[in-house]
Amino acid sequence: MKKLFAFVAVALFSVATFASREVVPSDDDLASYATGTYTMCIYNESACNGIVLNGTYAGWPNAADHANLLDFVAVDGFQDWYVVSWNDETGAEAKDGGVQAKPIQLDGSGLFNWDYQLGPDAELIRGTADLLPGNNGTEVDIKNIQPGIVVIDVKSWKNNPCTAVYHTYKVSLVSPDCNDEDYVVPAISGGFNGWAQEAMTLNELKTAERQNDNLPGAVFEASFKAAEGSEFKFRSAAEWGADWSNELKEYDAENDEWKAFNGGANLVLGAETEIMYDLGDPTLYSWNNCEKPEPVDSTVYYTVVLLNAPANGPAAGVEIIGTFDGWAGTAMELLNTGWYFAQFDVMGFQEFKFREAGTWDNEIVYVESGEGLANMKFEQLWQDDTYKGTPCKMIELDLSGEDYVWKANYQGIENVVLTEKAQKVMVDGVMYIIRDNKMFNVQGTQVR
Repeated sequence: MKKLFAFVAVALFSVATFASREVVPSDDDLASYATGTYTMCIYNESACNGIVLNGTYAGWPNAADHANLLDFVAVDGFQDWYVVSWNDETGAEAKDGGVQAKPIQLDGSGLFNWDYQLGPDAELIRGTADLLPGNNGTEVDIKNIQPGIVVIDVKSWKNNPCTAVYHTYKVSLVSPDCNDEDYVVPAISGGFNGWAQEAMTLNELKTAERQNDNLPGAVFEASFKAAEGSEFKFRSAAEWGADWSNELKEYDAENDEWKAFNGGANLVLGAETEIMYDLGDPTLYSWNNCEKPEPVDSTVYYTVVLLNAPANGPAAGVEIIGTFDGWAGTAMELLNTGWYFAQFDVMGFQEFKFREAGTWDNEIVYVESGEGLANMKFEQLWQDDTYKGTPCKMIELDLSGEDYVWKANYQGIENVVLTEKAQKVMVDGVMYIIRDNKMFNVQGTQVR
């Protein structure tokens, strides 16, 4: 009998200790972990610093920390199996295939780092999801995840922090001049800084030396700590074009065309810690937006705004709101003419919209879509004028036509087939369709 107990104890110990990718947890094994609509269970035998989940549920946060990220936990009785469960309110509205999420290892400091995401050879074992090739074949994207349990064999990571070798790198870039008078200030973005925009420092001495030697370009430098295998890119850090649209490009002489620098692929850090990219020759290298920007007019102008709003204006009043008042809202006066009036000081590049005083629940929307008006800039609509003898910038907007309505009065056009003879009309702020001399409401029912 003692031998039988000993055998059972060893068998149980073996199951708990030596379970592997061949012994996959069943849905019943994972039931107690499946607390959300979606559950992901992964196998990996090289996780050393913890694994987190990033995805559409959190808006793909880029910060190098745990904010809004979910931790995978070990599955009891199954060595090297980890599980996480979550809810995702974005659903099918997420881009590129519904709900998306991917496991990512934490780096040696226990921080989130895109360099340590899923490798290219991950395999779907059970459940419904699409495993698709990611950036340059170095990673896998998990898209169109369906409710229930998804089980994945993580055979490798894009990079493995467990074996990472860290260095302090110094990266220098000779940035090509944009024209004879201006150059682009570059930023360096990578896994080491959460792909943030980090402006590089101009080395004035080295730049002056290049100019003395009649060499084009300006020298910029950045120093940071990162692991071998980390990826990065250069982009603009200037006030204009400070986004991913303004990256480096290079001339392809064979095809006589300009293409993305390095084929658009990320650059990779290796064992060399001092790296120079000499891209100063403007005949070979440039920036996507390499045109000198128009100077920003920061002059403050006295402005008068007159708005002819859609019918059935809100009883609470109308306000103009935008960057000029910190999106707090500025009250507009209803004139005897039926127009709304406001006056204040602004700069031309600032943006604005209109809404019911105090709430975004009732703003002016397009009848066709029910979507709110896009932000407008003062400089796009200004006209020089005088008001009560004072020189000012004038804006008159007539939004009283059939194309606009207050959101509270909006009804979408449903089940109405428009013919060539049909037309839309507004009656007391409500949309109707006239067809064959008959009037229909937006549901297609004849009303008069």
